[in-house]
Amino acid sequence: MIALFVGVVIVLFFVSLLFFLRGRKRYSWLEYYLKGRDSGFSIAETRVLSDAATRAGLEDPTNIFWSPRDLDRTIGSLVAPGSPIRGLGAPGGRESTAFVEKVYDLRKRLEFDQPRYKAGIRSSRQIAQGQRIRLLVQGVGVFGCTVMDNNSQFIVVTYPSGARLPSDFVWKGKKVSVYFWRREDAGYVFDSYIHDDMRIRNIPVLHLAHSESLLRTQKRKSVRSRAKSPAYLYILKRIEGAFEKPERDTGLRCVMQDLSEDGFSVLIGGKGRLGMAVKVQFFLGERQIVMSGTVKSLDYDQDTNRTVLHVEAVTPSQRTRNAIRSYVYNISEAEAGELEPQA
Repeated sequence: MIALFVGVVIVLFFVSLLFFLRGRKRYSWLEYYLKGRDSGFSIAETRVLSDAATRAGLEDPTNIFWSPRDLDRTIGSLVAPGSPIRGLGAPGGRESTAFVEKVYDLRKRLEFDQPRYKAGIRSSRQIAQGQRIRLLVQGVGVFGCTVMDNNSQFIVVTYPSGARLPSDFVWKGKKVSVYFWRREDAGYVFDSYIHDDMRIRNIPVLHLAHSESLLRTQKRKSVRSRAKSPAYLYILKRIEGAFEKPERDTGLRCVMQDLSEDGFSVLIGGKGRLGMAVKVQFFLGERQIVMSGTVKSLDYDQDTNRTVLHVEAVTPSQRTRNAIRSYVYNISEAEAGELEPQA
């Protein structure tokens, strides 16, 4: 009985201590540091994060461990001139750059914890209008097209473009495998067949049969953002040794379509080739970014003679990854500029 009484007293003591440490604040420093430790940060790093959260105007720094919006504000404060990150080394130095990358890793985890990345779709009836898809016809080739409409009976897609068709080829009745990437989700594949080949307002289209058996393939490993910035593309003889040093010569003019820390897509004139090793240079704000990678897939538009290359990138340096993540998560330029050393 005495032991029980002593146990209750000890519990009440720690509860009282917790509220005492909290004071007038609506959060507990003990809880904050425990959350920081669980997220992989040291005591010194959690202290820097709390200072940045205070600078960003957050009343409760614990929010950064579950709220993407509050963490974005904190990152903006963290990388701004005069940032408290100076306590972890010189701004832009190895230690501070590695710390910022850890914070962005937390941001990515919070992003992929969002419901839209976990729900997925199970039926082809859920494919959105405007979705780009690929049709694989066994023994013929791969073709790209776009979903124009999706109704209860079938999927209406634009006329496919891609490999050269045999002279006696007929789309109607053909069995196809359908592949597509759903934005902010994952890749999908399902088997179907061409229900009809017809014209709508003199525009050739295909009617694709629905399927309730969608297979969800690999999920995204990084957050991707749309981009419409001009860039230069260079064809490499080999991907090995493709450094981030900018090229002096003018490359092939192209336009960035989307960007992530592990890949990008660009629009070029002419026809691309699978397996090409490429290097791309472009600007994010005032910072020049150089990335290299291998073309894993492409969408060729025969009518315009243009190709969208989808490139899997060689892992960028920490600084480049942080700059790309700053763009992807829309950290404001004023807050996410280069850190200036203080006197």
